[in-house]
Amino acid sequence: MKEITSFVYDNPWIIFVVMTIMFYVSIGCLAYRQSKRKKAFKMIKSMRNNNELSKVYLRIDNGYGDFYDVAVSSDGETWHKALFSEEVVAPSILLSPGQYTMKFSVKSRSVVSAYHSKKGVFYTEVTVEPFVDTIIVFDNDTLDSWQEDYKEEYLNE
Repeated sequence: MKEITSFVYDNPWIIFVVMTIMFYVSIGCLAYRQSKRKKAFKMIKSMRNNNELSKVYLRIDNGYGDFYDVAVSSDGETWHKALFSEEVVAPSILLSPGQYTMKFSVKSRSVVSAYHSKKGVFYTEVTVEPFVDTIIVFDNDTLDSWQEDYKEEYLNE
C-alpha cells in the first residue's frame, strides 16, 4: 500500500491517465449497448408494422386501476417483462402468436379517487393468435382474470 501511495505521489499524472482510460472504456460500453438497443427497437418496430405482433389489451372490471409488473412466460420458468405498446389510454402489450402465462399485479380502486390498493401477484393463461387482438380482463371484486375477444366498445367503458 505504501508503494502505491508513493508511486502516485511521485507521478500524479497517472490518476489523470487512469481516469481517462476508464472514461473511454465506459463510453465504448455505452455505445455498444445503445447500438444493441437501436437494433432491437428497429426489429420490434418492423414486426409491429408487419403485423407479426398481436396486441393484448388490459382491462379492469368493476373498478378502476392500472396493471404493473407485467411479465410473460412461454414455458412457465423464464419470465420476461412485457413490452407495452405506445397506447396510453387503452394499455396493451405486444406478443407474438403462441401460448403464454402472464404474471401481473394491480393497483385498483372501486370508485374514482386518489386512494388505491395494491393487489398481489396474479397469473393467467393467454392464447395469442396471429393478427387477432385480445383482452385480458381482471375482475376487481372476485380477483379473477380471463381472456376475451377484442371489441372496440370494451375499451371505451
